[in-house]
Parts: sequence; C-alpha cells; structure tokens
Amino acid sequence: MADLYVIRPGGDDERARRLAEREAGRARVRARYAAHLADHAGLDDATADLVMAVLFDHVDEDGEPCRLGNHPTLPDDGEHSHDAGFDCPCTWDAQRREQERIRRRRVWDEWLSSPAAQALHDGQEREMDAVDDWIAAHPGVEAKRTVMAAPEVWEGTIDGRSFYFRERHDTWHIEIDLVPDGTFAERYVGRSDDGEMITEPVELTSGVTIAEGSETALGERPVEHLNFIVDTVRAHLQRTTCAHPRAEQYRPACGARIERAQEPERR
Repeated sequence: MADLYVIRPGGDDERARRLAEREAGRARVRARYAAHLADHAGLDDATADLVMAVLFDHVDEDGEPCRLGNHPTLPDDGEHSHDAGFDCPCTWDAQRREQERIRRRRVWDEWLSSPAAQALHDGQEREMDAVDDWIAAHPGVEAKRTVMAAPEVWEGTIDGRSFYFRERHDTWHIEIDLVPDGTFAERYVGRSDDGEMITEPVELTSGVTIAEGSETALGERPVEHLNFIVDTVRAHLQRTTCAHPRAEQYRPACGARIERAQEPERR
C-alpha cells in the first residue's frame, strides 16, 4: 500500500488563523440574525439569542461542537454567500437587478475578449478538428459530442448501431441500440412575448448498457475518448454477433485450439 501524506498549508499557525477568522465571521452573522429576529419578529434580545442557540448550537456529551452536517449551520459573510443572505437577489428591486445584469454582461464580454478565452477557444477548435479528421478516417462511425462537460456525452452510430456514452464524476457507461423508453423531458424552445419560458415534451431513449468503468481508461483528449468508445462498441459487437460456431475455442493468432494449446507437452 502506498504511503499517505497529510499536507497542512501554512502550518498550524496558519490553520489556527483561518479558523479564528471563520469563527469571527460566523459570530458576526449570528449577531445580525439575532438582530433581524428582534426587529422583524418582535422578539426581545434574550429570546432572539435563545432561538439562535436552539438552531445553531449543537454539542456532544463532552461539550464539543458537533461537526456533522445534519444540523443547520451559519453561513459565511463573504461575497459568495450574498452577505449571509442579507443581500440576496430576492431582496433587490428592478433597478438593482438591471444593474447586476449589466455588470455580469460586462464581466462576461471582458472574459470573451481576453487572451485566456481566445486560447481556450482555439484549443477546443483544434480538438474538434481532430475529432472530425478521426471520423473521416474511420468509415461506419457517425458521432457527435452533444454535451461538452458535466456530464460529457457522445451520441451517434457505429456500424449502423446507435450508441450513447455518458461520463460524470469519473465514471462512464456506454449504451447501444437506443429506443424510445416512455419517459419525457421538457426541451426549451424559446420565450413568449411576456418572458415566459416555452418548452415542448420530448420522449427520451435508452439502450442496453454494454460497458462501464472509470475515467482513467478513456485517455486525455476528446479524440482518445471517441476512439475508446468505438473500439469498445465494436469489440462488443464482434463478440456477440460472430457467426462461427465455437470460434472462441481457437487462438486468433495461430488458430490452435485453446484447450490443446494449454495441455502440457508430452515427452
């Protein structure tokens, strides 16, 4: 078994500093929640503090804070928590929402015009060109990457047999011979004049799962993923559609019967 290592960035002093900052931030949030209860629920300060204790103070029989995630917890008071909920978009008026929309659009446009975005785009273009070249060199394969990431999805046909590949959270599976399965999803088709989202029901398909495994077998690049998918499907079809009786009893390299080849030599 390989050795395991525990890395503590910055050492114990840095860890203690971060813990103290986190606890101080949550203490600020707790005080603001208690004040909010007092102002909006008509509670006195003592009762508001008691409510906070009931909700957020959970200790074991030794008086140590419970670290399990089944209790409600106080959020941080940073930017990503929308000021602990006090600056949540649900509290914004129309003007503030429009300002935020404009700001996000500006940030997005700046990203699209950045060298990093251009490099990412160029890399994706090269990968897709490599996939197109690979497909052109392999008759019988029609494939398209229909979802780029989270999950990664490929769909198409291999030697006339439909397939579906999906990878997420480091695991993948391949289905073939897809048929409608009676389940439906709502596909987005646009918006109405009053801004409501318009969808249409689409029947989904599913097939027989022929292989599944971990991401480590796929390779690094999209063209390697596609090559793996095609090889896996074709290997499965060869094994299941071979018309020669008892073909599995012979070695493909020399034609010797497997059981005879495995017998010890006679003197």
